Amino acid sequence: MPSIYGSVTSNTVHINEEINIQFHIQANSSFSRIIHRYDTIGSRDLPQATGISSTIPSKRMSTVATVFIVLATVVGFIFLCGLLWYIHRRWKRHKSSPTRTKAKPSTTPTIPVALVSPKRPPVDELLQCRKPLCEDYIRKLSLPKGYFGKKYDKCFCKKCHNRSKTDARCGNDCMKLHGWIQLGLRPSQAHTKGLQVFREWKTSYYGTTPNRLSSILDSRFIPLDGDTLKDGTQYKSGHPDPSHCTTCPSLSHASESKFAVRSTFKAIDGNNYYVRVVLQCKQRPASDNNLIFGAPVLVDFGNGAPKGRIATGCNTDGCLETVRIDSAIVGPENNRWFFYVWFSGGNNIASFPMASPTSLVANAGPASFSIPSSEEMINEAPEVFWREGQYYLFISTAFFDSQYSMSYIMAPTIADLTRKRAVRIHSNAQRNSAGKLIQSHGHNSIVERRGQFFNIFHQGTFDSTGRLIERSTFKQRLTFRSDGSIQTLNTVSIRWTQLLLHQYSLDIVKKDGSVIGPCINFVRIGAKLETSFIGICPDGGDQLVNKGDIIAFRLFYTRNSIWRDFVEVKYDGVSDQLAFYLSGGITKHIVLRWNERLTGTKYSIDVRHKDGTWIAPCVGDLIIGSNIEYVFDRNCQTAKVFIEPNDISYIRVCSAINNDWGKAICGGLPYDGKMIYVAVTIP
Repeated sequence: MPSIYGSVTSNTVHINEEINIQFHIQANSSFSRIIHRYDTIGSRDLPQATGISSTIPSKRMSTVATVFIVLATVVGFIFLCGLLWYIHRRWKRHKSSPTRTKAKPSTTPTIPVALVSPKRPPVDELLQCRKPLCEDYIRKLSLPKGYFGKKYDKCFCKKCHNRSKTDARCGNDCMKLHGWIQLGLRPSQAHTKGLQVFREWKTSYYGTTPNRLSSILDSRFIPLDGDTLKDGTQYKSGHPDPSHCTTCPSLSHASESKFAVRSTFKAIDGNNYYVRVVLQCKQRPASDNNLIFGAPVLVDFGNGAPKGRIATGCNTDGCLETVRIDSAIVGPENNRWFFYVWFSGGNNIASFPMASPTSLVANAGPASFSIPSSEEMINEAPEVFWREGQYYLFISTAFFDSQYSMSYIMAPTIADLTRKRAVRIHSNAQRNSAGKLIQSHGHNSIVERRGQFFNIFHQGTFDSTGRLIERSTFKQRLTFRSDGSIQTLNTVSIRWTQLLLHQYSLDIVKKDGSVIGPCINFVRIGAKLETSFIGICPDGGDQLVNKGDIIAFRLFYTRNSIWRDFVEVKYDGVSDQLAFYLSGGITKHIVLRWNERLTGTKYSIDVRHKDGTWIAPCVGDLIIGSNIEYVFDRNCQTAKVFIEPNDISYIRVCSAINNDWGKAICGGLPYDGKMIYVAVTIP
């Protein structure tokens, strides 16, 4: 900047002047001292030297003293001649030169600087922090500094907040604040003391305008329309409905133009900006004293619609229209659905939109679908939640005092949450080495907290005979894959490459450093190339081990019953697939998984040889159907040929609706001939 540069230039001139002056003075003073020393040497030093010599005990000068005096005289004479020559040269130079002027500073080349501030280049919006601009905006409103608590400030602008990373402290709340700048307010101790405001009150948002900020902050609460303010004026919110104080549970709603009118201001960088102002509030919820429940009443949604029933049998409209147990209202406010369980040949799940109670949907159960025998004709406890564009329906299968388990269905809409889509297993009931039940899981609820989803479920405990003796409630944090599917509660599918004529055994390493081995021994595994760990070591004393407590798996292998060689693979505590690649091993199976498309879509698998020729289809839709996972065992069943994985260079999964394979949509990826678990994305 010019002012700084000018200051630097001024200092440079001054320093050089001092150097010149000092140099001039030093030169003259040196000259004076040298002359004085010369006089001293000429008049006193020689006699003094003689006197020193005379202190030698002799009446006459010795030869050595004589030589010393002669040499000293010669040296002194030479020195005196040189000095006189030097003085003469200086005198002549001084006489012939013009009047001496003040020395100029060195002319070191410098970069020219404009006398006015240069025009700043435009700042990239993504690289500029917006917080200083907002602070400047607040200053221009002339609000008292006592309102603000700077330690609560936090910037969520595009520069300071990385939207692709989840903040563990505020999770999904951080995502909602992206693009905003949070300026903290200092709470009134008189209002918060004893009210447990920050512990018990709920967070809400209030959109307003800059000209109303002062009156709101001065009151420390949100005035109602018509309230008299301290200056005697009546408060007007400017909101569409002045009969209510409209707060919103989300920042995005509160910042809508009908609540927070956009204003403009010129910032310190000279640019004009748009601004919206939203206040984050603490709002006291309604008192529980008002939640006085009367006697329960059976639900009745009208003629031809489901009705509640306690007595055995079904309503006159039919069993599907008979609400029995596990009812729940789910979905957004503008699309509420009612889910319930009805009885016919077992337990079934049905639902309907609240706006149209007669539009029934059969979601799950033996009355409408063919279900595995392990589910014991029971599908119940519907639980629905939404995440990132996908709806999830959890169902509990089998009897609660038997092999109770959890499964789920994914769909883009609530209406599509049926067993027509893929049913994904989330948990498996656990059995000991004798085949008796030890533990089961079911009837769950999903709770979202700060962007994290938690599964609250019942866990049954059984005695050594397989009899249920206890039910407790547990919590699990859900972990999602990239396609939105959920990692299982207690299951890990483990596979490895083949070593000829070998047998295998599996150990686990826990986070505390202890090892359970064998967890699953060679008697159970033998020469197979896969096993499943479901949270119990049947050959390790039937120990129950949570996935989250495991840090590694070890696969032992032998062909001579000497269990010495093993491979260890680290484990993350959540994944439900794990592969061992043994040195010299050959891949014999490929576990394929792909994303699910529209309801009713069917799939097929194509593979390409290394020579570029295709086998298409290798496994057709008549075999795969609507499944979204397939274990390829080298057998192209549809083409009736075999192909080894090490001869495959590309794998492709195709999808079609209503068997219209002419409009098939496919997704694929190159294959290295070794990978055991392969995930394919269909666009």
